[in-house]
Amino acid sequence: MPAGLMPRLLRVFSPRSLRARLMGVVLASLALPLVGALYLADQQLDDHIGAARELALHLADDGVQRQHDLIGEARNLLGVLSLVPAIRNATPTDTDGCVATLAPMPRQHRWTTGVWLTDADGNIICDTTGPGAGISLREREYFQRVLDTKSWVVSDFIIGKRSLKPLIIVASPIIENGRIVRVMGVAVDLTWLTDLVKVLKQPDARVMVLDRNGVIVARQPDPEGWLNRNVGHMRHVQQMLKERDGFLDSESADGRDRLWAFRHSDETDTIFAVGMPTSPIIAEARRDLWQSLGLLGIAALVSVTALWVLLRASVLRWVWELGSAATRIGDGGGGTVIEAERAPHEFRVVSHAFNNMSRRLKQREQELRSAMEEARAGSRAKEEFLATMSHEIRTPMNGVIGFAEMLLETPLTAEQRRYASQVRDAGRSLLTVINDVLDLSKLEAGRLDLVSVPFRLDDLADRCVAIVRLAAEQKGLELQTSISATARGFVMGDPDRLRQILLNLLSNAVKFTDRGSVRLTVKAIDDDGSRTAGKPGGGRICTFTVTDTGIGIAPERQRDLFQRFTQLERGRGGTGLGLAICRRLVELMGGEIGMESRPGSGSTFWFSLPLLPAGSAAVQRDGAPLAGSEPGSPGARILLAEDLAMNRDLAVTMLTKAGHHVDAVEDGAAAVAAVQEQTYDLVLMDVQMPVMDGLEATRRIRALPGPVGRIPILALSAGVLQVEVERCLQAGMNAHLAKPLEKTKLLAAIGRWVRVGHADNGPGGSGPAGSGPPDDGQDEPPRPQLIAHS
Repeated sequence: MPAGLMPRLLRVFSPRSLRARLMGVVLASLALPLVGALYLADQQLDDHIGAARELALHLADDGVQRQHDLIGEARNLLGVLSLVPAIRNATPTDTDGCVATLAPMPRQHRWTTGVWLTDADGNIICDTTGPGAGISLREREYFQRVLDTKSWVVSDFIIGKRSLKPLIIVASPIIENGRIVRVMGVAVDLTWLTDLVKVLKQPDARVMVLDRNGVIVARQPDPEGWLNRNVGHMRHVQQMLKERDGFLDSESADGRDRLWAFRHSDETDTIFAVGMPTSPIIAEARRDLWQSLGLLGIAALVSVTALWVLLRASVLRWVWELGSAATRIGDGGGGTVIEAERAPHEFRVVSHAFNNMSRRLKQREQELRSAMEEARAGSRAKEEFLATMSHEIRTPMNGVIGFAEMLLETPLTAEQRRYASQVRDAGRSLLTVINDVLDLSKLEAGRLDLVSVPFRLDDLADRCVAIVRLAAEQKGLELQTSISATARGFVMGDPDRLRQILLNLLSNAVKFTDRGSVRLTVKAIDDDGSRTAGKPGGGRICTFTVTDTGIGIAPERQRDLFQRFTQLERGRGGTGLGLAICRRLVELMGGEIGMESRPGSGSTFWFSLPLLPAGSAAVQRDGAPLAGSEPGSPGARILLAEDLAMNRDLAVTMLTKAGHHVDAVEDGAAAVAAVQEQTYDLVLMDVQMPVMDGLEATRRIRALPGPVGRIPILALSAGVLQVEVERCLQAGMNAHLAKPLEKTKLLAAIGRWVRVGHADNGPGGSGPAGSGPPDDGQDEPPRPQLIAHS
């Protein structure tokens, strides 16, 4: 097949193709004749089957009637013969007259095989073949009935001993003076059933007679030799014996499907059944149907060919022209015009509308470009405003919170300690507002990126409870934790964001509960994939539930609880952003969040997240604590670059009290000169400084030769947006510490990176700080990171 032919054929016959659709209309127009042909074929099949059923039923009725007539003829014949003296006076020693009278009977009446005469004891005196030969009929059932009833009787079907044919015996007594002196009988042959088969004109047709037990007493034709065989176990025979009159469609004993009509004969207590094969009827109906479908197929082929020619000549050409013009517009060719003066009227209308659309698109494109530039400028302005706001608030808050904490570490009176604690807590509350605004802004802009690292779920839950335990104990609340066995162990996810959600819910529960308890329940179930469509299976659905006995929430307030700036009671603090952020974070992680509450009865907040179990290799590599995650031994020589005196004084005080040696400079240029004049273990670099900012100073230090270029540099910045953190890492800084500084995190980061710096600059060390393996045996050096702000 030539290259490209198959794609072209697929485009031509695609359901979206105009050609295919118009051809479909033509074919659909042929559907009515097709349905008509199928309907007529079905009707013809029903008519044929109905005719066959009527014929079979007629023949069954005819068979019963024929038997009735023959029994009547047999009775009449016996009545006439009983009046003949030669019959009435015949004795075993005088049979000539009897034989002469009976011998011609089979020839005169073709329906009989013979006539006999017996005495009252059943001994045959004579029959159509001659005198009796000592044969007695005394024990025959029908003979006993004659003696008992003194009337004529009809026997069951029997097989003739001489003819070996199915017969029925009609017997009648000869009575003198009220006493039976003779008994006469005539054998009625059933070979006339062959006549019924001839009427059917079907080689597989069957006519059979069944007795009351389902034994075949007559069957024409009988190629299998089933005469005198009991077929009462077969379903169609059971139905015949049960219903006695009617018709049915069933598989016969020989495995062929037949339409059976059957009638009951009261005289012989037998069933006459006529079976018509259905396969010839169905074959004939199919043949007629295929002939009709063939004619319809020829008509469809002619119609489709004619339509194809018409389409190419007057439709497809202009469709292709429209498509080509649309493609040019899609490629940026706004203002494309179609020349369609010779096209059909309908296409001229379309082309004029298309040309107007093309001109409008060109105009709209210019308008959209202008609007896009304005939107980008607005987005940049929003980012710059948030970054500036965060920086300008965090910078003084660094001093407020930092010095409050330093003050709390000094000897104070109870009143002074209370005042200092309130200053620190107020600063932290303001910091929470700033963090909530930044997080919500990131979530709404879609710029908050999640990480997937291994962490222990139960440890994270326990630490969150430990954080709020002090506040709960100060209010006299009982804080309970219940973690199921399935929720213990390492999972993959974002522990910082999970911790943020849990702390928010726990803090709210403690805040709005004045007495009683707060309970955290963590459960996990295997995920079958139904709740995490589109994600790989094998994970777990972890559900976190925070239940309290607090004030509860009215139903009308519950609807708006997860919306921005929604507060229950302003007197209890908060920004009204916490639950909105929780909802966004849970949805971002593919989970669900909800709540139940009644006023005065407490509240239950829950959320569920799909978390994959962490592999053993991931746990071993990333789950182990870093050797430098705790404060190192004091005595490190540190260079601090900070332009604000308040922040510089705070950092120097923290570090000096921790036992470190600190030199402070006021700008980046001084920091570059200082590292070349003195040997330092680590540099703490503010980002925004006069003369030279921290980013440029870092790049220049990294360009210096020797160990100086590999010294660990940690950013101290009030800018915590992701773009600001990325700028620090790209400039060559090893980590980013957000202001306000927390003493424990600051000292932990210093201890860790001093240790890494010593490993890099020791014997055999080479490359920038953090590129060589530290001396604690880690497989990889710590990556540059953001030291999360609280």
